[in-house]
Amino acid sequence: MKSKVSFLFILLILAVFAVSASAGAESEGGTLTIGLSVEPFTIDPAGGVYISEALLIQQIYDPLIFSDPEGELYPGLATEWSANDDGTEYSLKLRDDVRFHDGTPFTAEAVKAALDRAKDGLTPIAASPALLTTYAGTEIVDDTTVIVRFSETNATFLQDLSRAWLMIPAPTAGENEYIGTGPFVFESWAQQDSVTLRKNTAYNVAPEFMTHSGPAYLDEIIFRFLPEQATRAIALQTGEAQIVQDPSPVDALAMIDDPDYQVFTFAAPGVPAHQMINTEKFPTDDLNVRKAMNYAVDQDAIMEAGTMGLTPAAHGIITPTTWGYNADADNLYPFDLEKAKSILEEAGWIDENGDGVREKDGRKLTIDYPALPAYEEQFMELLAYALQDAGFEVNLMTMDDAGISAAGGAGEHNILNMGWLSRDPSVLAYMFLSSNIEGGSAYSRFRSDRLDEILTLAPKTVDADERKALYEEAQSIIMENALVIPIHAYSSLYIADTAVENFTFDAEGYPIFYNVSLAAE
Repeated sequence: MKSKVSFLFILLILAVFAVSASAGAESEGGTLTIGLSVEPFTIDPAGGVYISEALLIQQIYDPLIFSDPEGELYPGLATEWSANDDGTEYSLKLRDDVRFHDGTPFTAEAVKAALDRAKDGLTPIAASPALLTTYAGTEIVDDTTVIVRFSETNATFLQDLSRAWLMIPAPTAGENEYIGTGPFVFESWAQQDSVTLRKNTAYNVAPEFMTHSGPAYLDEIIFRFLPEQATRAIALQTGEAQIVQDPSPVDALAMIDDPDYQVFTFAAPGVPAHQMINTEKFPTDDLNVRKAMNYAVDQDAIMEAGTMGLTPAAHGIITPTTWGYNADADNLYPFDLEKAKSILEEAGWIDENGDGVREKDGRKLTIDYPALPAYEEQFMELLAYALQDAGFEVNLMTMDDAGISAAGGAGEHNILNMGWLSRDPSVLAYMFLSSNIEGGSAYSRFRSDRLDEILTLAPKTVDADERKALYEEAQSIIMENALVIPIHAYSSLYIADTAVENFTFDAEGYPIFYNVSLAAE
């Protein structure tokens, strides 16, 4: 097993070398069909939050600043930038030779309009407001110059400008119109079926770290929504798709040795997939119950059984590949089933009738677990079994995205899956700042003055060492209070047929389809 897992990463390295060797020789044209596991709610930057949404947004829109796979910043729609000493004011010089897909020119007005609407977001769970919490406004100096101001220091703003949620849509776009400047133009969206994009033949914004400049190689991309893993595998095998996302471990391992396919994987930084534990709902309002849940879960065994070792287990709220990672907070709850049982018994939770479920004061130790199979299929039942072994009754309820959001917003859950791809731990505020409990995604519903202080102060802290120390403390508070059960680090996994060339990932594990081409038949 270990040799096969290692081989996945060897394949990725070989693919990168192959890209370097063949750059400049790619074929142009053709339609690429990609099988995705989840359909987005929106592909508007100011409304998105999910992985599938960011993936499509990055094809249609451009950022003001690009970030390469190593996190270095490059010009995008902005050619130059500078900040004042305290990080409250950013001056951006803009390109004067770019047009949106509808033909209107890109100007400073578009930047102001985009940031103004991103500040509020288009939905209660939109990601963009968390990146602009102290945004004070944008001044238009002239058509190619803006000054963005914050009421307090924003140390991450330049990096945040490279993310999907702050990309720039056309001010002329109406509701459900997706108009950007990016390498692909929105063509159509057949709900519950597919989104079709076509090449932007006038594209001229690609950063210098890409393998080429000018328009993309592909004529068209069709993103098909195929929730079932088996359906995605069949689509690849029958030629209905050339790339599929998140195949089953069985399919991935089988295709490693098959010369007709390529396997690509990327260990993404950020917040791992984890269960947010509701601290306001019985019985997880008891810290002892939350700690016992953590000790009862063997993440390594679950990932080995659920993904055949292809997905790395997580033990903390930040992955080891993320800046600011706190190793001490990562090791607070080593798997110990007997300790989990002992904590529960000392807290008065006893299985009085021998049915395997503990009770206290006449109430069962029952956990309500709404789950989204598209993201949790590989571990949700294993997680439930682990908790049952400690004496929990687990009410596992499968739902769609809308149901999950509704349950989380209403606090109807005891545990709820969450995660976030990010190069920076600042996204912790989105999930743990108490102001995001009502109408946001702070599904642990935990209130702590100190945690709020840290998550508010850290993005304003310019000194990197001081900022890192704050995030390390935040991780300790989150894990010491057992606000989550970590499950696995996100690992972007794609299988492609051999016609797909130049497949690479960005710094957060999203594929860069601008570079992709299809080999001539």
